Amino acid sequence: MIDQQTLLARYKKDVDRLRKSAKASGLTDKDINEIIKESLRDLKKELYGSNQTKQRTKAQKVFRTFKYLSILITILLIFIYVLLRVHQPTYSIILRNVQGLTHPTLKIVRMLAVPIIKLFPSLTDLYDESCLIENPFFYVSEMDCSPCENVNTVIDITENKDLFKSGAGTPFVAKSNQEKVSLKTLEELYNANKAVLEPEAYKIKSSTKEIQHFEDLFRKEIPSETHISWRMNKMNLARVIRKVFQRPYFLPDRVGQSVERFLLIDGPTAVPYKLPNTECGYVFVLQGSGERTFVLKPSRECIGKCKTVSVVLKDSHVLLYNWWYWHPISLPVANSTELSISYVNSYC
Repeated sequence: MIDQQTLLARYKKDVDRLRKSAKASGLTDKDINEIIKESLRDLKKELYGSNQTKQRTKAQKVFRTFKYLSILITILLIFIYVLLRVHQPTYSIILRNVQGLTHPTLKIVRMLAVPIIKLFPSLTDLYDESCLIENPFFYVSEMDCSPCENVNTVIDITENKDLFKSGAGTPFVAKSNQEKVSLKTLEELYNANKAVLEPEAYKIKSSTKEIQHFEDLFRKEIPSETHISWRMNKMNLARVIRKVFQRPYFLPDRVGQSVERFLLIDGPTAVPYKLPNTECGYVFVLQGSGERTFVLKPSRECIGKCKTVSVVLKDSHVLLYNWWYWHPISLPVANSTELSISYVNSYC
């Protein structure tokens, strides 16, 4: 039996002989290489062409079957929906039988979800989300904008807390009983509650690549143009953060604060940005240290009826507004040199 090396040697001799014969006929090396490549392509097509055709035909059949099946299921679902909406007896029968299957179905879904959760543990974070996908096209067509129509400035109610109305659309600013919160304060809080804060500390969003973890704030220099935000939506985090950010004392006792909170840290020249949307409509921004300008732009529903107002929020002051009427933008204060630390929470 002829071994592989012998076959290769013969093949090489045959190719060399063909090249000499082609050159004697007046062909160049480039022409000879093109002829050899074309011959190999034809040979490959002859060997594998039939298999590729079969595979392509099979894939087309599978695609057609899937398409027809999808159309059939869609038509069936539309028919069932119309039937349930129009024919009340059918709706009652199905509802009566389906109710008993609700618990077993959810139990099966949970059992199927366990292996997935084990593979992707980070999915458990979705459990704490009140809304997984925010609707960017949400719009109230006929909203009453009277609470913001006559607002020309942000009222300071420091000397008269009786002016505050928790259900109003009028924005207020007031000096609170909040002590100054610096980076040193946050570092002490972090070190004292590391077991709670460290698992969530990587979730901060920073405009600077050097700062990607909450602990980086205390280990690295923060550039002047840096903006950092940290969203907290777990009860254990809320218990820790409220140790340094106190509830404004003039808020009514019946008011319930949202679990979701935001910590915003800005360098003196950090670029403008929109404040995040909150779970509840009534929002307060507590300035821990530094100062920041907040421009309150009317919401899309009230943009033609209400005016844009602004306020410079100094440390220990709190801004209160209703996001149904106002969408604030945070801007740097001219000639400011101090780091700004703001705390955002909402109440219902």
